[in-house]
Amino acid sequence: MKDVLDFDLQLFLRSLLPADDEVLQNMRSYAEAHHVPVVDPEVANLLGLLTRIAQPEQVLEIGTAIGCSTICMARAMQRGCITTIELQEERHIRALEYFRQAGVTERVHAILGDARVLVPQLEQQYDMIFMDAAKGQYQEFLSVADRILNQGGLLVVDNVLLNGWVVNLNYPRHRQKTMVYRMKAFLEQFKENNIYQCSVVPLGDGVAIIRKSEA
Repeated sequence: MKDVLDFDLQLFLRSLLPADDEVLQNMRSYAEAHHVPVVDPEVANLLGLLTRIAQPEQVLEIGTAIGCSTICMARAMQRGCITTIELQEERHIRALEYFRQAGVTERVHAILGDARVLVPQLEQQYDMIFMDAAKGQYQEFLSVADRILNQGGLLVVDNVLLNGWVVNLNYPRHRQKTMVYRMKAFLEQFKENNIYQCSVVPLGDGVAIIRKSEA
């Protein structure tokens, strides 16, 4: 939510976080140099905390990038596996190397491919799903996630405020209109929903924490 949140507040929140280890520092440096989107530090910390609280045994991540969020979740798990899907081969290969460096390879099942094709084919049930892929497709992924997310499971969705555009509908280019309005509709559907309970946290570019009911 970079256009809405005060920058000083963001810096203060980041000052409260533990320092990244060498692997994560190198990943962030690479991401900045090569314009690869990765989770903001405060969001990565939240992901780790949610994983420690929920202790999922099966996690699905839609959008690996170079694996920053994957590593944060894997390190917080006591058992189980993260299945993570990435479309771009170069990012997928680099993520595999970072998983090796971070010592989480045995806990991660990394798949190269199009999540729009692969996710509907999944038969595994998941305790937690993290969505950080094409923002205009979140609604499409939700319809699939409903089938494979266990009752009582967590769905965590990143970048739901889209630089603040969802808040004030003041997007800079007309071609972004569809994405912004789709995201707004995605969030508004949880206002009166008997299956999911949602809270949007204004960390990073906005994180939706959504819990599926147990009944």
